[in-house]
Amino acid sequence: MEEKSQVGEDNEDESDNVVDLKNKIPLLKELFHIHGKVGEGTFSSVFLATLKSSNESKKFALKHLVPTRHPEKIKRELLCMQQIGGKDYVVGLELCLRSFETVVFVMPYMRHDKFSDYVQDMTVQETKDYMIALLTALRRVHKFNIIHRDVKPNNFLYDRCNKRYLLVDFGLAQEYVAEDKSNTVTLNKSNVQSVKRKRSDENSLNQSLNSKKKVTGEKCYCFGKPKVCSICTVRPEQAAPRAGTPGFRAPEVLLKYPSQTPAVDIWASGVMMLCILSGTQPFFHSPDDCTALAEITTIFGSNKMQQCAHKLGKKIIFYEDIPGIDVVSLCQKLKKRNKGSLNNSSDNKMYEKNSG
Repeated sequence: MEEKSQVGEDNEDESDNVVDLKNKIPLLKELFHIHGKVGEGTFSSVFLATLKSSNESKKFALKHLVPTRHPEKIKRELLCMQQIGGKDYVVGLELCLRSFETVVFVMPYMRHDKFSDYVQDMTVQETKDYMIALLTALRRVHKFNIIHRDVKPNNFLYDRCNKRYLLVDFGLAQEYVAEDKSNTVTLNKSNVQSVKRKRSDENSLNQSLNSKKKVTGEKCYCFGKPKVCSICTVRPEQAAPRAGTPGFRAPEVLLKYPSQTPAVDIWASGVMMLCILSGTQPFFHSPDDCTALAEITTIFGSNKMQQCAHKLGKKIIFYEDIPGIDVVSLCQKLKKRNKGSLNNSSDNKMYEKNSG
């Protein structure tokens, strides 16, 4: 949400988007001066506005949601900001306006710096403060059993001069329902009891199960092999949440593990810290999920990735053993390389300026 115009310049009539928005929700024109678009995503556009009654001193961010956005997702995002926002660096909601299919969230505006402007020269203490603020915001979100699902630098605003932080954009947020372990205990007890049954009861039970011939009970012989057996072809496709930004998706997301937890947000925050420690943005260049898994493997090694997949009930096959690398050494090398390229770029600019 970088500012594209001065607050004093009202470019309402110059933007078709702004005019269209005012026509759809006339109350916006009565309440605000809209100065132009300052951000845009897949599901929304964000405009900088000032409140007319405050002599344009009070700034707001107007988030206009695309009309095709599902009502349930709009409702979830609205509730997240209402119930969670306003504390611990989480964005709050001032007002919600709706007219037919047009929905606008009115939020406090916070000026911020671009991640690329400070990622290469953050001090140790600044990095600590930054990560503490991010994890504090996520701790509050997770207390409400909500997974943000799109943690990345663009959604964690940082005003470097004033040391202000703000976690924004709950458009992909998802409710988290913890697994009930009591069901597992009950199941284990029933299994123990079933073992104690009479042999005749066991035989009749086995005959009943065999007669049904359920596909889910048959053994798969293609697991871990480069083929798909007839048993797997008739099984329903496994659905798992994939929301998030490429390069920040956790292994359980890439492996399509259905029972995902708030840990996916912690993974994404860890990737952000890697960006800062290495001075590299983005750290992972992931055009697809397979490439993303390969990039993660180059860091942690094939052995740890196979262990991770096994815990998730998945299997990854590597044609060769890939050793892990020392993350500290990697970050130091990348930091040194990026600083060198930054200095060369600055020298070139200075040379061009003096030559001109």
